[in-house]
Amino acid sequence: MRIVAKGLNWLGDAVMSLPTLTSLRSMHPKAHIAVLTRRWLGDLYRAAPVDEVLAYDTWLQGVRVAKKSKFDTALILPRSFSSAFMLFTARVPRRIGYRGEARSAMLTDAVARDKALLKIHRVHYYHHLLKSLGDPPAVTAPKIDLPADARDWAAQALGGDGWLGVNPGATYGAAKQWFPDRFIAVIKRLKMKTVVVGGTGDAELATRMAKETGALNLAGKTTVLQSAAAIARCSLFLTNDTGPMHLADAVGTPIVAIFGPTDWVATPPFGKKHVIVRKEIECAPCMKRLCPLKHHNCMKWVSADDVYAACKKLA
Repeated sequence: MRIVAKGLNWLGDAVMSLPTLTSLRSMHPKAHIAVLTRRWLGDLYRAAPVDEVLAYDTWLQGVRVAKKSKFDTALILPRSFSSAFMLFTARVPRRIGYRGEARSAMLTDAVARDKALLKIHRVHYYHHLLKSLGDPPAVTAPKIDLPADARDWAAQALGGDGWLGVNPGATYGAAKQWFPDRFIAVIKRLKMKTVVVGGTGDAELATRMAKETGALNLAGKTTVLQSAAAIARCSLFLTNDTGPMHLADAVGTPIVAIFGPTDWVATPPFGKKHVIVRKEIECAPCMKRLCPLKHHNCMKWVSADDVYAACKKLA
């Protein structure tokens, strides 16, 4: 049996899909299991219990790779039209995914997606698709077993453990970002050696933060697994609701996560070592990239004192 899982395109979603791949391997130990993914997430999926990672840069390249590999079954984790169309075009005989988004006709196993399913944690949401392939085991927490080269890199870059990791950016949109001056205020009060992580889009913000706090700036300078290895050396990770938050969860680092417009029920850290800081506000979660009301109260009302107190609970 040859199974291909269509990977997610966002880092946090990809991390939350790892338990599904672990269970898929448990259910079909003798199958050849591959992940079809955007190239930049290839390293992350190589840390999963799969036989190969098929990385692509363009949609058409993804179709060609999947068609050439002659899979029997596709587990389509994203709920986008393009993902279902990719495996349909690649002529994979059995295609399992959630219905909706005008894609049901492209699926052989169109799984119903009701409001209750959308409200559960995203880890459970992805795992639910496995029922089309049998009786899945109980869900486990996302976990990344870091390869030796990533651990060695982090040891050289950071030295010992006990760092405060900070992720001040948010790829999805500015509405998810707490205020840089408040991050800086909390860093200074905690008085811990600090490392700032993030993507290339966070480089300018991270440079400012490093300049004002003396932090080590790794934003935009690491692979996904190097970032995870750096976070693994932290005793606390302070973050917005972003992909690196889920990396911290998967390597077992305690997390203080600031939530504003995003869903603190469906996409928080899955593990138990975290504190969510948020304010009850009528318009949240709105799930918008930019605040439609222009006042950002869901973030403004989260004070530096609130976040510092949460950090002290875990530090």
